[in-house]
Amino acid sequence: MEHLPVLTSNLAGAVNESMFLEILDEQKLMVSFRTCRDMRYAVFPMYFDYCGSGTGWLDSFAQGNLAGHYARAYRLTGNREYLEISDALINSFRAPAGLVKSTKYGNFYLHYNFMRQHYILNAHLICTLGFQRAYTCTGNPWALLLFRDGVSTFRAMHRRFDSGRWTYYAVDGGSYRPAWPASVSYHRLQPARSLWRATGDSHCRRIAVR
Repeated sequence: MEHLPVLTSNLAGAVNESMFLEILDEQKLMVSFRTCRDMRYAVFPMYFDYCGSGTGWLDSFAQGNLAGHYARAYRLTGNREYLEISDALINSFRAPAGLVKSTKYGNFYLHYNFMRQHYILNAHLICTLGFQRAYTCTGNPWALLLFRDGVSTFRAMHRRFDSGRWTYYAVDGGSYRPAWPASVSYHRLQPARSLWRATGDSHCRRIAVR
């Protein structure tokens, strides 16, 4: 249960409509609303210590993915509470929450906001796809901007995650050195293929095929 927001975001994408809403209703009890310069944003903190993080750290995977799920819930039901949560989660990427890292390749969405030079591919891509889903369901212009940023960074950076035979799960540091190869399940997850389908971008298709 330690990674509950991440697990919830994955589970919500794999169940029927009634269970989908049930899961999101349960998860929303854990949301924390904050304010930065009159902008309201929302976070789902992780209430356990991981590698010296302390409690309360944030994860772009859960934030972006759930932003997309709550946007879909709004489209399904018309319930504005879902819309407010989705918009507020998107705002967390505009707030000083540490979810976005500026790199020479563009903005990267961090799996662990306390590990500033640890770039995990699947987290970035799943977060990016969450923004696309949010924009499609609600028309939030910031979601569209964040989606385009995520795609642009992936297009510029994808070679760093290519070993020539396999996918690296992550790259580290200022030199973007390979951290470790992806497991079989992560390699087969192929979020790049989902990104290609979301964009229709032929370059993303070539990356996915590769």
